Amino acid sequence: MKYAFISGSESGLARASIQRLTQLGYTVFCADKIYSSNKIENNLHYIKMDITKDQDILSAYEYVLSVTDKLDLVTNFAGIVTLGSLIELPMDSLDKIIAINLLGTYKINATFFPLVQNACGRIVNISSEYGKICGVPFHGYYGISKHAIETYNESLRRELITSGVKVICIRPGAFKTNMQARVTGQFEEMVNNTQLYKSQLTKMQGMMITELEKAKSPEIFAETYIKAVTSKKPKKYYKTNNSFKMKLLNILPASMQDWAFKRYFK
Repeated sequence: MKYAFISGSESGLARASIQRLTQLGYTVFCADKIYSSNKIENNLHYIKMDITKDQDILSAYEYVLSVTDKLDLVTNFAGIVTLGSLIELPMDSLDKIIAINLLGTYKINATFFPLVQNACGRIVNISSEYGKICGVPFHGYYGISKHAIETYNESLRRELITSGVKVICIRPGAFKTNMQARVTGQFEEMVNNTQLYKSQLTKMQGMMITELEKAKSPEIFAETYIKAVTSKKPKKYYKTNNSFKMKLLNILPASMQDWAFKRYFK
């Protein structure tokens, strides 16, 4: 019997991945704050857990430990996107996204590591294509959180390099999930409320809509995720549906990137 712990389990990418895990015979502990209570359905254990609350994470750990002393896989899918100006948004905007996207992953992995170690299992961290590309205007909050995930992932992988525990990072692009749907609403709100960037945000809104039209089904992500989970010699990093436009921009020197954004915003 193989066991997996998945937090943020009601996200679109998580649901598609959990379905594939159950097909492979995994018993999955699904943790998310939207559940009203803990329950069991077949090989799925649903655990009510808010990733920003330390006591919830500890309670989830104790629940898992009551069932098994090992985990073959841990992944945190809980995450949010915050779009907006690094000048105009309230100062607690960065606190919130770091608490969920970075600290959530860190706390889940640190808490459940003894069980992963018992199984010589895998930790699969979810970054983003924004985790490696240049700083994109009005995407700074999300980019900061995902760049931090990349550094965390690399440091953790090297710490555990002799432990038998594999640490893997996935960098997804746009997928058809509720998170992606909320991006459209956030951009509309930014355009309506900005005092400094009306012209720039209006231009970026058109580009964003074009990029979101390239969003793929979460099942495509799940295929990549299962490769990371099952490959005997997994890659350190996996990419899936990354934007060609962003990759092209990223290979330019910083001065050329600045020039491109300045020209675009004129």
